[in-house]
Amino acid sequence: IGKRTSESLCFFLIEVGKVEKTLEVLRQVLCEHSNFEPYAAFRRIDRRRHGLLHTDDIYTFLRENKLRHTTEDCEQLIRRYDLDKDDHLSFSEFLRIVLPLANKELRTETSRRKNYDIAVDEYLETDIETALARLLHREIIEEGRVEELRRTLCARPDYDLMGLFYLVDERRMGAIDFEVLKRFFAQHQMTMQVDDLVAILRRLDRNEDGSVDPIEFLYAVNPIDEEFQYKIFGEEESIIRRARRTEDPSNVRYMDYLDRTRVERGDRTVGRTTATGTPRKKGKGKKLAKAIGELLLVFKMIIRLEKELELVKEDLALQPDFNLIDAFRMIDVKNRGFVQPSAIQRELGRLGLSPSKEQVYLLVKRFNAVGDGRLLFVEFAEMIAPVSEEYYKKLTGRKARAVDFAGCAWDDVIFVAFCTENGDFRSGNAGFAKEGFLHTH
Repeated sequence: IGKRTSESLCFFLIEVGKVEKTLEVLRQVLCEHSNFEPYAAFRRIDRRRHGLLHTDDIYTFLRENKLRHTTEDCEQLIRRYDLDKDDHLSFSEFLRIVLPLANKELRTETSRRKNYDIAVDEYLETDIETALARLLHREIIEEGRVEELRRTLCARPDYDLMGLFYLVDERRMGAIDFEVLKRFFAQHQMTMQVDDLVAILRRLDRNEDGSVDPIEFLYAVNPIDEEFQYKIFGEEESIIRRARRTEDPSNVRYMDYLDRTRVERGDRTVGRTTATGTPRKKGKGKKLAKAIGELLLVFKMIIRLEKELELVKEDLALQPDFNLIDAFRMIDVKNRGFVQPSAIQRELGRLGLSPSKEQVYLLVKRFNAVGDGRLLFVEFAEMIAPVSEEYYKKLTGRKARAVDFAGCAWDDVIFVAFCTENGDFRSGNAGFAKEGFLHTH
């Protein structure tokens, strides 16, 4: 990532923070009306009583308040807050639009107001109706402006989503929090105010956990406009995204793409019906294409992360003073023959890293084959060892320098010694678990 692209990302994030601060003011203005109650506001827009807000509901509400926007504008607003990707807003998702985030007292007080219903043909109080319409109107305007900034950033010749993410998350923690963001701006000789940094994080943090993961960053930076998708995702995923458009014969639909692929494979079970022989309902193909497109995007990110992780493992394997047994004993300070999440978190903290309990738990869960919430030595080795046979042999062939086995169970000592001598810790290669090994040796 070049300097100009890095500066463009800085500018983008600053503008995103300004957008969030503007909208926060409007949220607080709305909630300061003592008679504003979120559920009543939700029911006011949901005239058809679906229990959900669709594009048409928001479009109609804004028109009734003399604010003109296209259905595409309203769809973009829904997409911004639609966490479960079902193309409409639930009440909980609607709350993310109207409740303030920077004023906890006002947020709590508004949430506790007594619910009241509103008839299909009723309106809210004039001041509340106007404030709610202004908030939604401003959301659409500001999101449109941010979309233009996304396009500008995407147009950079060295644009790369994960490259941009790691430009901010330089320590590869997998998340962007307050300190990481502050450090990123400091590297660009920019001193940001606390409230500005918090505003940026609020806007990017979709699940409200206080940090921004790669998926959240992707949603924040990636342009919605499909003509930019081809540049980012390539031909196949671009085809999938084009399937989201209306059923126009000139467009390539994803179901047609699937049928064509089946024909090329020689699959004769090609048709426009479901397994029961009934015609597909309109809209289902587009929803399926949308879901598959987003799934492919996630897979693509996982592949890239795995490749980068493998490079880190290979670099570690080349360090002459690193071996698996010493690394394990560095965490297993009590010589119990296993490491728990708390021990891993403690050791990482000592090294200046600050992963959350949830992050460490997920790491252990991924490699814990037994499912007892802790890592045996063989599982720890599986986690650290590179896939490449060349680097794998370098690492596993290296002996421990000084290991104190005092207090270890004798079977642990035998098992570790055997694995070291044979240079194979992988359960898939070795073909045995610790218990099985002890039965036969």
